[in-house]
Amino acid sequence: EAIQADRVIVTLPLNVLRDGDVQFKPPLPREKTAAAGVVTQSNCVKVILRLNDRFWPEDCWDVVCADSFMPEVWLTPAAAVLKGSPMSEYYMVGFVAGDRATRIMQLPEAEIARKMCLQLDAMFGSVNKPAPASAACTGFIVQDWSTEALAKGAYSHPSLGAHGMRSALSTPVGGLFFAGEATQEDINPCVQGAMETGMRAAAQVRESFQPRAKL
Repeated sequence: EAIQADRVIVTLPLNVLRDGDVQFKPPLPREKTAAAGVVTQSNCVKVILRLNDRFWPEDCWDVVCADSFMPEVWLTPAAAVLKGSPMSEYYMVGFVAGDRATRIMQLPEAEIARKMCLQLDAMFGSVNKPAPASAACTGFIVQDWSTEALAKGAYSHPSLGAHGMRSALSTPVGGLFFAGEATQEDINPCVQGAMETGMRAAAQVRESFQPRAKL
């Protein structure tokens, strides 16, 4: 599919831009493609367990445990869980990124879910219920974001030699304007940062329609 427009806001994931999955005519300047190759977008894996019983403290919704199989786990939707009202189903998300995510995906998905349950058993088990997560798990989903063709990974992170490269990624090229978390220079890449870049790009497009003063 070919799209022709006077102005375009490009929000492609960094690895999609880097690999040339979308072609531009005329081609992007070398500075832009070089920046896409230096700023690094890592992989991430999310494991979602469906649980039919609550076994964690009432005020718990997110736990960071860096030395564990899943370095971070959280409940979703957190707002509903924290209300404390009994629910027919609960969902616990496990999150792992980077090289560890790639190594974990070498395991069968059922084994990944089992290991996450064992971690939760160790975290929340008691004398009366030593394996509450293993007993409560009624299903799971394992999502490897590196295999998604429209994403090719998770999000960018600080990387060696990338100083100033986010600025190069965000610089407009003719009628092309660039947004997305990898173009955010001021804060750690996150949803808030991505939203800010969208507002910045929209303002740049609006400004581009303003008549230029004649000298």
